[in-house]
Amino acid sequence: MINSFSPEFIKNFIKNPTHVGAIAPSSKELARVMIRGLALNEGEAVLELGPGTGAFTCQIRNIIPDSSAYIGIEREASFCRFLERRFPELQFVNGNAAELDTIYPAVSDKPAKVIISGLPFATLMPRVRDSIIDCLDQLMTPGTIFRTFQYVHAYPFPTAVEFRERMYRLFGEHHRSKVVFRNLPPAFVLTWQR
Repeated sequence: MINSFSPEFIKNFIKNPTHVGAIAPSSKELARVMIRGLALNEGEAVLELGPGTGAFTCQIRNIIPDSSAYIGIEREASFCRFLERRFPELQFVNGNAAELDTIYPAVSDKPAKVIISGLPFATLMPRVRDSIIDCLDQLMTPGTIFRTFQYVHAYPFPTAVEFRERMYRLFGEHHRSKVVFRNLPPAFVLTWQR
């Protein structure tokens, strides 16, 4: 099976598909590509935006030096409760990534050296997307890596192009992975580094 469906994912997708932003949870293969090559030093943290049901979180655990080096921000309260049960050693905040600039400093004093995003930037309202990008601009220090993904079919969509153009203006060129075919739908992983 490429993607693993949980009852929690299905329930939230039916309730609010635009908030979930995906037709299926991310696959293990996409999660591996999202984390590939990343490492943290002692005193640094990983920030995960939109962890959903934890597809990337499972892999992120492999790169953190200790559980205090992880913060996940999830908008959907039911996903947040699910994540807290699934990963009791990690910290999750039920909040909006558009308020990242106030949420993150309130819960961590460690610099976020890796930011992993499962947010559906191509389907977010432009003002919400831009607010999140502005927060990233404030949070990212030299050397910080930001990684997200875009579905192959949506890559040329105007909203996806606008996202990449806005990121380019702040963070320069991005690296695009090869297509991750073992995901539904197939996706590219995009990486920016400040």
